[in-house]
Amino acid sequence: MMRSWVFLGLLLHAATALAADVNGEFALKGAGFLTCKAYAEERARRSDVYYMIGGWLDGFISAHNKYAHDTYDVTSFESAELLLRVIDGHCKANPDDRLYSVINSLVTQLGPDRMQEKSVRVEIVEGRRKAVLYRETIGRIQTKLTQLGLYKAPVDSAYTDATRSALMAFQSDIGFEMTGFPDQATLWHLLRN
Repeated sequence: MMRSWVFLGLLLHAATALAADVNGEFALKGAGFLTCKAYAEERARRSDVYYMIGGWLDGFISAHNKYAHDTYDVTSFESAELLLRVIDGHCKANPDDRLYSVINSLVTQLGPDRMQEKSVRVEIVEGRRKAVLYRETIGRIQTKLTQLGLYKAPVDSAYTDATRSALMAFQSDIGFEMTGFPDQATLWHLLRN
């Protein structure tokens, strides 16, 4: 995940502003004004402000999904909590950055892997753990595991025993507990690194 934070930092400095008025300016509202330092402090306390930032992030992503070209969902599997963890890593290293810039850069990074069209959601249950993934994301998991030589079955976008076994092998390779469950950390390492 550290490489992704470094990449996010590079994107932050290279990100271009999208023009809103003829001068490229727009009114910024809400949590975007906060500095990374303030965000990290609120996250550490798990304060009401932190949870409001999570809501602001969800709203930001929803607005992006509505207005970005060829985008159904810019987050193909990422939960708000995972994104908030990634943001926290960046913010700890860059306390003076504004939250809006960090989130905008993160969304830009996610863009190439966005869901361009609506996809059926599939519930995956392993004991007491549950995940809901887009069917297309499951196909992406299978494709990536195939590229790594871990998945030998057809790419059918179904979370099968073969998919679970291949994911367990991947988890073993990266030093994670071998659960076969598509948790957020495993998927981040598989699909984002």
